[in-house]
Amino acid sequence: MKKLNKILFTTAVLGSAIGLSNQVLAETRTVTIVTSGTSMSYSMLDADGNWTGVDAELWAAIAKRKDWKLNVKRTTFDAIFGELDAGRADVASNAFAVKPERVNKYYPSIPYYGDAQALIVKGDNQTITKLIDLKGKKIGVTNGQAAQTIINEMQPSYGFEQVISESSDNGLMEMVLGRIDAQACAVSTANQFAERTGNNIRILDEKLRANNVAFFFPKTEQGMALRDEINQEITALLQDGTLAKITEKYLGADMTKLIINE
Repeated sequence: MKKLNKILFTTAVLGSAIGLSNQVLAETRTVTIVTSGTSMSYSMLDADGNWTGVDAELWAAIAKRKDWKLNVKRTTFDAIFGELDAGRADVASNAFAVKPERVNKYYPSIPYYGDAQALIVKGDNQTITKLIDLKGKKIGVTNGQAAQTIINEMQPSYGFEQVISESSDNGLMEMVLGRIDAQACAVSTANQFAERTGNNIRILDEKLRANNVAFFFPKTEQGMALRDEINQEITALLQDGTLAKITEKYLGADMTKLIINE
């Protein structure tokens, strides 16, 4: 009887341990993130699945704090939100500026850093020094980015031609080569381009608009719940200085200081 009781006790302990193990495994959460993965400093995903940049390090910090597994999906920039719409991703992460058309359709997180949209010209360009100099000029902008909304609003009043590029880097190179007169993009993007390529560029003093940067979630109950969890983590990482260090590493300055209280 004692031997039988010992066997039963051992079996119960093992069963509890297995049950606990299964419970832990069941609680390990996988969050699917969709990104273009083509912008160094923000979100770069290589052929081996290595993810680097501001967004990558922020998500790595969140995953470590939450003990989550990350599933990072790559798609074209203009297809990112389609992945959210189709339910194939939990969150869109691509250094997205917070703008009304996105907020109207998706839940944004609280901002994790701030930036400013601006016009960029060649360093020796003396014909464009102010926004009023844009009449008759070719202005590049990347489809779907925050600067495009501003450029669309400005075009009727300023009388320039808008030229769509596949990425800000492509547009900036077109500007360097003289095929367009200026490129509209984020200040951080322009600074990184100049540092990486060595090209002499100039950012107009008269900025287009300041903006916050955030993640975006589907407008569903699950999307809202995940957003609320992520907001708690972003708040903690802002408070302990982690995000300041991440932006300093990739963008050359503490961009959290540029967050706008909206």
